[in-house]
Amino acid sequence: MIKNEVKLHQVPVGKPFNPQRLRFDGTLSRDELVFCRQNAIALAFDPVQQGWVTLDCEEGEEALMTARSTRDKQPASVVGPVACTFRRWRQEDLPVYRALLDDPEIWAHLPEDYPDPLDTETARTLIDISIEGQHHDVRAIEFDGDPVGQVRLAFDTKVARDRADTAELSYWVGRRYWRRGIAKEAIARFSEQAFLQYPALNDIFAVVDDGNAASARALARSGFQRAGASENQAGATVFTKRRRA
Repeated sequence: MIKNEVKLHQVPVGKPFNPQRLRFDGTLSRDELVFCRQNAIALAFDPVQQGWVTLDCEEGEEALMTARSTRDKQPASVVGPVACTFRRWRQEDLPVYRALLDDPEIWAHLPEDYPDPLDTETARTLIDISIEGQHHDVRAIEFDGDPVGQVRLAFDTKVARDRADTAELSYWVGRRYWRRGIAKEAIARFSEQAFLQYPALNDIFAVVDDGNAASARALARSGFQRAGASENQAGATVFTKRRRA
């Protein structure tokens, strides 16, 4: 059987829009949502990403049913009020991406050295890497419709990511959005989404500097358990979260 050719639409702002894109490419933007309603494109609410997707998106109705089932089993801290959604970074995000990440306070607990300052070309390269990498899954965290940070799953480079049973979670949130509970909710939602998206994935772990108490609290409140000192990073603790049976 030959798969029907996908028809791309142009939303009013002029961006290509594919109603059959992957569900976990993110929820619809305001412009896309208005366009769908004006053009009678069927919609469905995704309770994991807490936003609207097209009913004909890849992994459509079946995945939404799975998501609803998973949502019903989630603790209240995961299902709470809508705040965060996820989508891929885009090059048009470059100014806000750079503004968020060009901050030594954020890099203080990241494994890489702070590129002081974070220039435009470096920021553009980081966005490209986040989009094109084959062994990680990177999403921008959106809060009230604006990018505020990032979550990332890194998989073993020796295993195809759809067959990996373990992945490492890392994340950052722009300083102006600290102390709003965004990190906690993003960690909880993104980790549950990952277990849905990757059926072979059984364990997610995160490595936290011992001096980063806020990050440790966010992980603990998002269903992660303290597993002990890191064997690969001095002065750091490992937190893990297992797929629920």
